[in-house]
Amino acid sequence: MRLGVHTPDRRTSSRLAALAITAPLLLGTAACSGDDEPGDQPAASASATPGAEITSDVATFESPSGFEAGETTGKGAVIATSPTGGLVSLVTVDFPGDAPDLDRQAEIALEGLGRKFTLEDPVEVDGVEMWHASGKESKGSYADVYGLIRDEQAVRLTVRLSGDDYSPSEMDAARQQVLDSWTWND
Repeated sequence: MRLGVHTPDRRTSSRLAALAITAPLLLGTAACSGDDEPGDQPAASASATPGAEITSDVATFESPSGFEAGETTGKGAVIATSPTGGLVSLVTVDFPGDAPDLDRQAEIALEGLGRKFTLEDPVEVDGVEMWHASGKESKGSYADVYGLIRDEQAVRLTVRLSGDDYSPSEMDAARQQVLDSWTWND
C-alpha cells in the first residue's frame, strides 16, 4: 500500500536498509511452504494441553498441543513442529536505530509476505501490541504471523497449521494458546 511519495532522509534510509537486510531472515522461516502431506498421522488436538515450551532471548511461550521443540535454525530462530507439518517459529534479528511505527512495520511485513496474506487487527501479547497478518499457504496450510520491533530487535512469530488437522475454531484456539502463554523476557 502506497501512502504517498516520500523522500527519505539519511536516518530513514538507514532504517529502511536495515529492514531490507533483516526482512529475508525474518521471512525465511515464515515463508517455508509446508509441502509435507499429512499422510496417516493422527489429527492434532487444539486442547488446552500445552505443547513444548519454547524459550528465546526475547520471549518464552508454549507451542500447541502435540508440537515438539526443534533445533535452533540459526541465530535468533527457534521452532516447534508437529508430526503433521505444523510449525511455530520465532525469529529475532537485531534492528539498530529507530523503529518505524507499528502500522508501517505491518505494511513492510505484508509486502514481504506476499499476496496470500492480509493484515489483521493488531493483537496485544503480554501487554505489548504486535501487528498481525494471516494467509493461506500451499496445500491447505494457514499461517498467522505476528511481529514488532522492540528493544532494537525485530521479532516475528509464525504459527502455521493445517486445515486437514484443525477445524477453524481449533486453529483459533491453538493460536490463542501460543499468544496467551507468551511472556516477554525483559
